[in-house]
Amino acid sequence: MTALLEVVDLHAGYGRAEVLHGLSFTAAERSVVTVIGPNGAGKSTLLGALMGLIPSRSGSLRFAGEDIARLTLEERVMAGLALVPEKRELFGTMSVEDNLLLGGWRPKKLGERQWRAGLDDVYARFPRLKERRSQAAGTLSGGERQMLALGRALMGRPRLLMLDEPSLGLAPLIVREIFAIVEDLRATGVSILLVEQNARAALRVADHGHVLETGEFGLSGPADQLAADPRVIETYLGAAHG
Repeated sequence: MTALLEVVDLHAGYGRAEVLHGLSFTAAERSVVTVIGPNGAGKSTLLGALMGLIPSRSGSLRFAGEDIARLTLEERVMAGLALVPEKRELFGTMSVEDNLLLGGWRPKKLGERQWRAGLDDVYARFPRLKERRSQAAGTLSGGERQMLALGRALMGRPRLLMLDEPSLGLAPLIVREIFAIVEDLRATGVSILLVEQNARAALRVADHGHVLETGEFGLSGPADQLAADPRVIETYLGAAHG
C-alpha cells in the first residue's frame, strides 16, 4: 500500500513544554490507523500538529509525497487533510445545512462546479441530518452533532480524515453507529487517522494501531495483534474500557 501520510521524528508541544517526543509512523492509502492511549498522552496534540494548529518543532511531515511541515492550516485543508475535533466546533446558531455547506470550502475553491452535490452524499449517509437540515445545529443531540461534524468534514472531500475522540460522550448504540460509518468510509477510499479512548472499538475497525503514552509510542503494530497483546488487554481492554 502507498503511504499517504509519512511522519518522521515529530516533536511538538505548547510554549516550552514538549508534548510529543519524536513520533514516527505512516498511514497508507485507504487504511484506518488508530492512536489509543490515556488522557494527557498527547493524542490531540498529535492531530493538532498534523493539521497545522500547533507548530511542530522538528521532524518531517509528508502528505501525498509533498512536504507539508511549513504549510498553513488552510493550505493543509486544500491539500486534502480534514480534522473533526473532539469538541465538534459546530456553528450552533446556523442550520445543519449551512454548517455542511461551509464544509464544502475546499472543492468550491478548487473550482468544482458540482461541489454542492456533496450534500446529497452526506444526506444519504446521515438521513437524520437531512430530516433536520433546517434545524439549528445547537439543538441537535450529541450523536447528531457528531454526525454533522463528520458530514461537514466529508463535504471537503478529504484524502485523510482525522477524528479526535469521535465516541466521546455518546451512548453505546450511537458509538456503534459512528464506528460502522468509519468502516464504511474506508471502503469508499478515504484514509482515516482515528484518535480514540475506546480502544476496543478503535482496534476493531483499524488496520494498524499505536499506543501513545506520555508523548511516545509504547507499542505499535497491526490492530489485531495489538488487540491480543497482554499489556494492551490489561491496560486498555478491561471491562472498564469496553
